[in-house]
Amino acid sequence: MNTVMNVIDTRLPELLREWRALLGMFVGTAAPSLVEMCGHAGIDFVIVDNEHGSAGIESTEHMLRAARASGIIPVVRTVESDILRMLDIGASAIQVPQVNSAEQARRIVAEAKYPPLGTRGAAFSTRAAGYGFFGGDRHVADSNAGTAVIVMTETRTAIEHLDEILSVPGIDAVFFGPNDLSFSFGHPAQPGHPEVVAAIEHGIARALAHGVAPGVLAVSPDDFHRWRRKGCRYLPMVLSGLLANALRTTVAAARATRA
Repeated sequence: MNTVMNVIDTRLPELLREWRALLGMFVGTAAPSLVEMCGHAGIDFVIVDNEHGSAGIESTEHMLRAARASGIIPVVRTVESDILRMLDIGASAIQVPQVNSAEQARRIVAEAKYPPLGTRGAAFSTRAAGYGFFGGDRHVADSNAGTAVIVMTETRTAIEHLDEILSVPGIDAVFFGPNDLSFSFGHPAQPGHPEVVAAIEHGIARALAHGVAPGVLAVSPDDFHRWRRKGCRYLPMVLSGLLANALRTTVAAARATRA
């Protein structure tokens, strides 16, 4: 008898409720092989970056397949208008940028959940529903329970309204974007500025108080552990940055004068 594996990896909401810090990776290049490499390396989740990255809908779908094949949880960073399409092709989570109000957060949660929890449109012919092989009640239940909603806090306005945003039911994690926060707080391209760091630390404390997993960008293993100790549980790095650093180091070592 053929046993069909659910297309959707439904582990993330439960993992975000635990206290283990999850290591992730932003992948902005439309390359399924890079997603597979992250999975084989043992990274917890991958974020297909459809805000700043180059992937279209078809390449995103292939990257989600690569994630499922290599055992890594796939998140898609997506603008609000594309939430339904990202979920229908099999994303395990959506990460929506520039969330500045509770009203916007409620709308995002509703778009990510089927009735009665939300307003997501139903089509069981989609990849997420196994092209109809396991649509219906099972798909609805798995999706509503196992699809994570992650909102991004990237402005002073969002920080000022954070308690209202975090009070919205259905938010699994909040991600603080240091780069955009630095611009919003008047310190462009200075994510380590004390005022920006203080805003993130305040946000982490509020997220923990609301029972929402806090997350922030980790640019290095040291950064990962620094934020982990402050209570963050959703900590992605950036693959292009890691590759660039490795290339710089390799080229410098190869061109160094040897005796």
